[in-house]
Amino acid sequence: MRMNKGQYLICAAAVFGMVACQQQEQQIEQPVTPVVKPVVKPRPRVRPVRKHEAAEPVKQPVVSKAQQPARLRPLGKKVASVSMKGKYVALTFDDGPHPALTRKAVDILNRHGAKGTFFMLGENVKRYPSIVASVAASGHELGVHTWTHIKMNAVTRARVDNEINRTQNLIGRISGTYPRVMRPPYGATNQTLVNHMYNGYGMATILWDVDTQDWRKPGVSSVINKAVNGAGPGSIILVHDIHASTLNALEGIVTGLQARGYKLVTVSELMMIGKQEAAEAAAAKAAAEAAAKAAAEAAAVQQAARDIEKAEAAAEAAPAQVQPVSEYPAVPQSGDETPLKLENFILN
Repeated sequence: MRMNKGQYLICAAAVFGMVACQQQEQQIEQPVTPVVKPVVKPRPRVRPVRKHEAAEPVKQPVVSKAQQPARLRPLGKKVASVSMKGKYVALTFDDGPHPALTRKAVDILNRHGAKGTFFMLGENVKRYPSIVASVAASGHELGVHTWTHIKMNAVTRARVDNEINRTQNLIGRISGTYPRVMRPPYGATNQTLVNHMYNGYGMATILWDVDTQDWRKPGVSSVINKAVNGAGPGSIILVHDIHASTLNALEGIVTGLQARGYKLVTVSELMMIGKQEAAEAAAAKAAAEAAAKAAAEAAAVQQAARDIEKAEAAAEAAPAQVQPVSEYPAVPQSGDETPLKLENFILN
């Protein structure tokens, strides 16, 4: 049986309708997941800093009093060496910290039970704070060497204060203790600056009496000989922990000094030992003077006792002398108003 064109179109429409209904039923049965678009917060607009405006300063964290660095009293004003009899010396290092050589210097000192004093530049302290902390943790002393190695007696007081204050505060925050010693670069200072460092910052100005001239790089043996042969009791030796040649000589310096009986201590320890020796010497002198005075007084008492004994012995040994008594009373002289009495005469 053949279908005409109209019947064919009717059958096709019926089939298409059934398929559409099935798809609609499936879409109704399946849950529809809503699409949520993320909320994007608008970025705040930052106005760039203009050339004529200063950048906003970085706020520093508030530090409690318990966390404030300790401040120790200086043990002198200006020191190049310490008068003493004991065999103690101070080995000092300038211009660090160096990222590699300062650690090597500390390792050598620690290995031989020696102590050192490191006079540091503030700009290097800022670059290598972990090295600064490790030097302090090893028991060595930290000192100020200005921020940029200025010649202190050739710049303004404001420049000096800026460099000293920044360096001392930064070392104090890192190590937990404000330095109480400083060394002027080139040794360039004067009495006014010495007093200012002592009164204004609580720091002693430390110079030296043994200069190895290691910055000239004269050779390892030359640096060792100058340090060891030039040292005496209370010496302060100058080297730099930024030269590889100096670090090559350091072990020879330490062992050479120790072989001669010297103990390597920090600068503050050296000054403290000197003060203790001076106090002990003064006490011994006072005790000796008191003992001498007591001995002199005792000798005087003994001499007085001996003199008394001699006098008494001499008195006992001398014969007794009897004064004669006149048998008759004295005859009055003319003009004597005392009348003569008959009973004054003895009649035979």
